[in-house]
Amino acid sequence: MLKKIFCACFILLPFIGIAQNNTGIPIPMKKGIVYYDKSFPVAGGFIKQEFTKGATAWLKKTFPNDAALVRMGWAGITSEGIFKIKTSAAGNYYLLKFKLEIASNDSGYTIRAYNFYENSNVKGKTHEYSKIEYRWWDYRQGKPWSADDKPLFEGLDSNMTAMFSSFQSYPLILKAARSAHTPKFKVLAFFSTNVETDHVDFAWDAIRFYKNMADRNGFAFDTTSNWENLNDANLKGYKVMIWLNEFPHNEAERRSFEKFMNNGGRWLGFHVSGYNDKDTHWPWFVNFMGGAVFYNNNWPPLPAKMIVDDNKNPITKHLPKQYTAPINEWYGWKPNPRDNKNVKVLVTLNPSNYPLGKKDVIKNGDIPVVWSNTKYKMVYMNMGHGDKNFESPVQNKMFEDAVLWLGE
Repeated sequence: MLKKIFCACFILLPFIGIAQNNTGIPIPMKKGIVYYDKSFPVAGGFIKQEFTKGATAWLKKTFPNDAALVRMGWAGITSEGIFKIKTSAAGNYYLLKFKLEIASNDSGYTIRAYNFYENSNVKGKTHEYSKIEYRWWDYRQGKPWSADDKPLFEGLDSNMTAMFSSFQSYPLILKAARSAHTPKFKVLAFFSTNVETDHVDFAWDAIRFYKNMADRNGFAFDTTSNWENLNDANLKGYKVMIWLNEFPHNEAERRSFEKFMNNGGRWLGFHVSGYNDKDTHWPWFVNFMGGAVFYNNNWPPLPAKMIVDDNKNPITKHLPKQYTAPINEWYGWKPNPRDNKNVKVLVTLNPSNYPLGKKDVIKNGDIPVVWSNTKYKMVYMNMGHGDKNFESPVQNKMFEDAVLWLGE
């Protein structure tokens, strides 16, 4: 094992060298231990997912023999590091290993290094690792050092400085920061607060869900509850539009949506966003929905078993063949959108659910739940009633994959 560590150390050339004979050694301490803690602000933030990839790649490159020790957790990334510090021209050296943490937030990241243990090749000394604080304590108490002591601590501080600089300038870290300034695509989500309470609850949950997803995946996610913003001028620059349980109610908004989609726009609609009946008087939208018109529903909202029609589609590729969706109000359609040659049905209510409901009951029928009209880049999802829809990690993958597919 020690031989492997030696090999790893020789790879760390930027961090290995004879320490300079400086008089002051700024060793930081915290709660009685040597503790390096340095924060780096990142102007404009960074794409967290890309930052995590970059940080992990840096760790594996910088400390290759400790790659298996890289751990992901709620507090960030943890690993171990090791330096080889030469302390004399005669060939004396110390191996210095330590715990390393990298934590990030919306405005930057912090690197922490602590739990330093040293081991030397000096004749007459034990070759077991021991806490460096023992040696540092002797120095602070005024006890005489050996010839190796001062170079060891100078090497510790210079190697930590070089490590921080190496991380800060690592190309993948810089890329994660630069990419945050140029979103991969822009999404505009419309919702309303003066509608059914359960529909508002879903909208707020969806906004939180997609804001977090946007941070991880590097796209812009904007929201508005003012449907007058559905106009040609305001839609410029947006690639994807989402309707969170609502739809346009006047001709100007409808015409702008038609133009947006006919010119290559992308759309994701949830639940009541796809509602239309004999009183809607929007034939273009009926055709857009594959001819589907609202027919019936279950009540009260209930969980339901789903059949995934296509596991290879980019929207449903992470779903199993069957799963149970959280509590929702489920809609039936007539005519069936599956009858339209341009419709690709992705998820269907499992007939084993029937009868579904107590007050209002869906007794039978082929009822698509998620589908796409292949004449457009769009997807409709019947999910969206109440505050339970995001409680299924399985279903959440479909919510994510739909937006990533639309943003391609």
